[in-house]
Amino acid sequence: MLYIDTSVLLVYTLTQTVEKARFPATEAFFAKITAVSLLGATSFYALQEVYVFALDNAPDFPTGATFGKAALEKILALPLQILPFVSRLERKLQARKFSALRDSTDVPHAIAASVYGCEAIVAYDEHFRAISHIIPYKTPDDFL
Repeated sequence: MLYIDTSVLLVYTLTQTVEKARFPATEAFFAKITAVSLLGATSFYALQEVYVFALDNAPDFPTGATFGKAALEKILALPLQILPFVSRLERKLQARKFSALRDSTDVPHAIAASVYGCEAIVAYDEHFRAISHIIPYKTPDDFL
């Protein structure tokens, strides 16, 4: 099972016009997820980040909420496993393993991927390279 980070979910749902170079590989990656050639998972952390991104980048609340809801619906229509929040105790135990991550917002994703036994983190966020000795870092292009 592959952990799919927010950076990939955003290209698939909300930033495809801005991320024109990344979108074809991302779309092909999710076609493999849809065909169940690849098994994917994401977490409530990622879903929250997608929704907040929509709110932060829309001109007003109703518009952002509409974009956010549509993005979540598109993600939830995929045959992805949705990983629950990790317990506070487990987060504390696991966080030490991922101290090499420069961006603290990446830590919950790494912890979820690790705790739930994901084979790799699929992301466009190169910060994950710092922990690739613990859990491999891949991009959607690696699966084409």
